[in-house]
Amino acid sequence: MIRWIVGGSLVLLVLALPLRPQAQDAGAGSTLYGERCAVCHGGDARGAIGPSLVTLWASGATDERVLRTIRQGVPGSAMPPSKAPDDELRAIVAYLKTLAPPPPAPAVTLVMRDGRRISGTRRGEDAFSIQIEDTQGRMQGFLKDGVQEIVRDAGSAARARDAHPPVTSRDILGGLAESTRWLTFSGDYSGRRHSPLTQISPANVQRLAPQWTFQSGTMTRGRGFEATPLALDGVLYVTGSNNFAWALDARTGRPFWQYRRELPPDLTYGAQAPVNRGFAILGERLFMVTLDAHLLAFDRRTGSIVWDTVLADYKIGYSATMAPLVIATKSGDKVIVGISGGEYPTRGFLDAYNPETGARIWRFYTVPAPGETGSDTWPSSSEVLARGGGGTWMTGSYDPELNLLYWGTGNPNPDYWGHGRLGDNLYTNSLIAIDADTGRLKWHYQFTPHDTHDWDSNHVPVVGDLRIGGAARKVVMVANRNGFFYVLDRTNGQLIYGKPFTDTTWAREIGRDGRPIVLNDGSKGCLPDQWGGTNFNPPSFDPSLQLFLVTARETCATYATQEPKFVAGQSSMGGSVRVDRDRPNYAALRAIDAATGERRWEFRYASPAMSGVLSTASGLVFTGDNEGNFMAFDTRTGRNLWRYQTGNGIWGAAPMTFELDGRQHVIVPAGTTLVAFALPAR
Repeated sequence: MIRWIVGGSLVLLVLALPLRPQAQDAGAGSTLYGERCAVCHGGDARGAIGPSLVTLWASGATDERVLRTIRQGVPGSAMPPSKAPDDELRAIVAYLKTLAPPPPAPAVTLVMRDGRRISGTRRGEDAFSIQIEDTQGRMQGFLKDGVQEIVRDAGSAARARDAHPPVTSRDILGGLAESTRWLTFSGDYSGRRHSPLTQISPANVQRLAPQWTFQSGTMTRGRGFEATPLALDGVLYVTGSNNFAWALDARTGRPFWQYRRELPPDLTYGAQAPVNRGFAILGERLFMVTLDAHLLAFDRRTGSIVWDTVLADYKIGYSATMAPLVIATKSGDKVIVGISGGEYPTRGFLDAYNPETGARIWRFYTVPAPGETGSDTWPSSSEVLARGGGGTWMTGSYDPELNLLYWGTGNPNPDYWGHGRLGDNLYTNSLIAIDADTGRLKWHYQFTPHDTHDWDSNHVPVVGDLRIGGAARKVVMVANRNGFFYVLDRTNGQLIYGKPFTDTTWAREIGRDGRPIVLNDGSKGCLPDQWGGTNFNPPSFDPSLQLFLVTARETCATYATQEPKFVAGQSSMGGSVRVDRDRPNYAALRAIDAATGERRWEFRYASPAMSGVLSTASGLVFTGDNEGNFMAFDTRTGRNLWRYQTGNGIWGAAPMTFELDGRQHVIVPAGTTLVAFALPAR
């Protein structure tokens, strides 16, 4: 038996040859497990100090795949190949297999203090709360101070699964109209991340207090939660690093279920960025992408897998990390999914899938094939086009009226070495508008032609309506990694204006042709680093104040280029970046007048932060910094009104908010924790 620390979590390494375990092996394995493993992983192997071991099988992995992963280890991590004796480890694996089937959930009846009786099966419990799945199939959490008696029945509770209505496309279209729900990555299709809730206000936010903290128990080299939880009927659905996922009681943070995907040991980009940014939801299903480039459909009540679809071959460099987007079109419901891996010799795409079957409906490639429109912006080489990059790894937005998806695209490949891909390299570093029924390109706008700084355009595009020059305009707004804030006509892609929202020296204006007028290619001093003037961390837009709120980064870096070798499954960056630590490097929460592009106010941070932003109709802005401060600001003035030290950097993720039991809650992901806040109960 060998125990290793993998990414901060204790993991049991067990080994067996790819043979069917025998009954006698399980008997011997029980003794070995009790002596060597139970203290860390629990007597039932479902986790104590160390993680659960039985989820390897529960997540759908075959015996052979699990054994192969353990035998080979995970290259590039702290989990090397095992050298333990085969016979002992084979016995322990056989015993663990006997524990893999979940025990039957006990039936309970809750006798509430108000006289109600609620029956169901117990899914979780501690000294102060209990989580059940009721007879209508709903997961519900209760604080025990509201429960008079818990009747623990024998057998299992009968369940009428159809009694609770599923999430419909109409529900998703309604966005944040229902105060208890948050059903998409951004809250609604617009990407604004602006809540209509007003209970927490500038007048009372100083009373905001933590309600609970959920510890994921996972670690990913300094990158923890980057997901936005979905909220539905008192349950939070959230994903984490290394394709863990949970359904949590929104009252207490206690899990109803946990999922862990068994990932292959030879991940490529998925090992480099082992993060996930969230679920999508429709009906009784949740949708999540994986580091080995699959799309999964879950039963949201149990966490079991309904179907599993391959997006691309992870072995050549593909991965998937974004939160899918569910949309309803004339031709039916669709799950929209992007792809990661632009640092490898891959070709980006955007896909639509059937939520019932997992069948692909359409695919749009962000790098054209030879002879297609846009291919003349590349060298006339099919090999170059086939590895052109252009990932689509951040969730986009949708205009149901125009039936257009707005999606950002990533860097061309290689990132820094541009000599082998002369030209503008369409449709990389662009905003693309896609017909949601057909997957055809309607228009595009390229922010950074022929990018050589890894300034992806993988941002959340924000849909809004502005009055500019006395005229009402339907717009889509992007604060771009290249340091410019853009406002485009979302019907046709026409540039209305673009202005710097950072102090970048790379360019200070956009020419009449819509291209940035480059002043400094790096030969006249440092440029913003590869993380850019902002990044994938979501912005917010307050439509009543017409303010665009974004975390802006000010950095100083030098780029060194070199011609890479192109090998499938190996990164091909084409250079490196050195940040000048002797120069000021910082970030700021900035409010931009969306109609003019002028800065209205800013609040500076000590280091180049990467936190997302949430605004509310009460006039509050919530965000965080690298130092772990979660903060609230007055939207009009930028005055800091409240702060809380979470103990973890708030990096990449953004807060969300919803109402529960008549109280507004705010959730922030911070490192490997989720923290819930609310005003004190009356």
